[in-house]
Amino acid sequence: MTRLRHDRTPRLLVAALALGAFAAACWFDLGMQRGLLLSSDIKSRCWPWAPSSGSPALQAPLLSDPVWQFVPWLQFARRELISGRLPLWNPHQDGGVPLLGNAQSALLSPLIVPTLLLGVASGWNITLLLKLIVATLGVFLWLRDIGRSRMAASLGGFMFGMSGPYIAWLEHPHTLAAAPLPFLLLFGGRLVRRGRPADFVGVVAATAAVLLGGHPETAVMAGAVAAVLILSGTRTARDASWLVVAGALGLLVAAIAIVPSLEYFALSSARSGTDRFPFTLPVSALVRFVAPHAAIGHPIEAASTVSVVGIALAGVGALRRGRGRGEVVASGLAAALLALAYANPLSNALAHATLIYWSRGLILLPIPLAVLASGGLDSLRARLEKAFGMCASVATAAVVTAVACAELFAAARGVHAVTPRADVDRSTPLLASLARDPEPFRILPLHTFLPPNSATAVALDEVRGYDALAPREWRVERAAIGRFTRTAYVSDVLEPWDIAPGGEALDRWNVKYLLVHPQLAYDADRLNREFGLDLEEVYLGVDGRLLRNRRVLPRARVTGSGTATVLHHTPTRWDLGVDARAPATLVLANPMFPGWVASVDGQRAEIASPVGRPIEVALPTGSHTVVLLYRPLSLRIGVVLCGVGIVGTCALAACCGRRRRRGEAPLDEVQRDWIPGA
Repeated sequence: MTRLRHDRTPRLLVAALALGAFAAACWFDLGMQRGLLLSSDIKSRCWPWAPSSGSPALQAPLLSDPVWQFVPWLQFARRELISGRLPLWNPHQDGGVPLLGNAQSALLSPLIVPTLLLGVASGWNITLLLKLIVATLGVFLWLRDIGRSRMAASLGGFMFGMSGPYIAWLEHPHTLAAAPLPFLLLFGGRLVRRGRPADFVGVVAATAAVLLGGHPETAVMAGAVAAVLILSGTRTARDASWLVVAGALGLLVAAIAIVPSLEYFALSSARSGTDRFPFTLPVSALVRFVAPHAAIGHPIEAASTVSVVGIALAGVGALRRGRGRGEVVASGLAAALLALAYANPLSNALAHATLIYWSRGLILLPIPLAVLASGGLDSLRARLEKAFGMCASVATAAVVTAVACAELFAAARGVHAVTPRADVDRSTPLLASLARDPEPFRILPLHTFLPPNSATAVALDEVRGYDALAPREWRVERAAIGRFTRTAYVSDVLEPWDIAPGGEALDRWNVKYLLVHPQLAYDADRLNREFGLDLEEVYLGVDGRLLRNRRVLPRARVTGSGTATVLHHTPTRWDLGVDARAPATLVLANPMFPGWVASVDGQRAEIASPVGRPIEVALPTGSHTVVLLYRPLSLRIGVVLCGVGIVGTCALAACCGRRRRRGEAPLDEVQRDWIPGA
């Protein structure tokens, strides 16, 4: 045993050095040493940052979702965790929405941990780098496990981790869901061959990691890819049953996020396809496989690079004599993913009939291509070794892999914008002025002022939201404020001329401030005159105009005779003191959502409000203490199911180990008829 450990030490050292070299190459190639991979330069087109930003050419304007969504959510979640609270509820967008229940927040993905621990300024790039390392290393280990040489497995790893689609979606949750897929393939293949407890646990963990990645579309497609590649290598129903059981347990482990997400989805406008724009990629965009920066198709959606060398070798692997069942399956899978992505009758029908953007399956296309290309490289090596000797074959394989790697690194350069760390949390005098108001209130930025969700980063409550999951009933209720549209750079915009006359909804929903940039000819007097509002200007600077609504109603109030006082509030809890001089109703101007519960003087009280309407609690005469808590049943169900999944995994892993020792199934034999090239 000691000698074995000694023999492995040089290999482990070489592997660590190679992985470190790959990480360093990614870091410098993508420009992480210069700042964060984040397109914060888009803020130069929006107020209140525009006056102090100049007018730089936008480096990657289509990568704005991380700026407006993912980074603000992570910043808020970290604030909550530091305060000792779970980040369950985000009060800063759409009047208040679930955060953990929003799948795209991906707060339980293991790869997000560096950002939550260190903050965005220090942890964001580490999270992105981890995605690259996990994806590349996972494919390398999987290909080695199915018999590929180290050089061929390295080629396959580069083809996935540095592919055009993976790099294009690097800042999005798509890659959080895709990165663990190779490990699911690795442990799944081992489980059906050998049946070891560690492999069973690995399948459970990898399945949970894919599902917790924050992008259900990618998770669905990743599960389908894994099922095809792994189940095609099983020989008996018993082999497959252990894999299915392990996958089901992974689903249970991930239920802590999945169940709240399903509840949110059921109540969202996304369920009905609102604001969804079905599309497929034009066939002409296939040129992006060989010309990564060609201006054909959507710059992000149509990214497809896997290197020209990789494509050529994949062709060799798919067409060579003696190919195994694995190459046949991989060829069919690659053809299916291409058919789903590019325009044809089938892809067009699926795009319009389902809620999934199937073209994003391109992010998984390098997986079957890696199987084919690695097989093609090993086949080429075998021929060269037979004709010219070992040294020639190894040298050729090294050169081919290096050329493919260089292709992919060159294509990745410049895809992402680089933002100085100091610009991520840049404030302005207007924002500082709002932060000094101690009362609970909401804001309504007009036009492109403080785009939706960016208010989350500065802890301001908003009525707008930029999110695939928009609470359907709240959006209907919010229509009384005005007509919300979109501009070239910002979604869910309310223009000054689209405000609903009278402003009653502004008052009722506790909108205390309207934010307008000075270039718009809409000051307090004009808005009051044209729309019947009652505004006064309380701030005017180069960064914007701040208008206070003098008719605003308090966030907490009593209908009838009485008063309400906010004693303390956090995102998930409101403590209110109420003095009712007659039977009355307490109104908290927060949209109702399942999970909010009320107690009056320590006794459970009913909230009769429908979803999307203000929270209302009936009170008898007298002084009362009312507590409103966000305690979603969906989360409790998810926690229970997660616990069941963990306990079940431990129990069945032990059973799997006993079964293997008894030799009840021939799972420890390599399935030579499936493993490509064997």
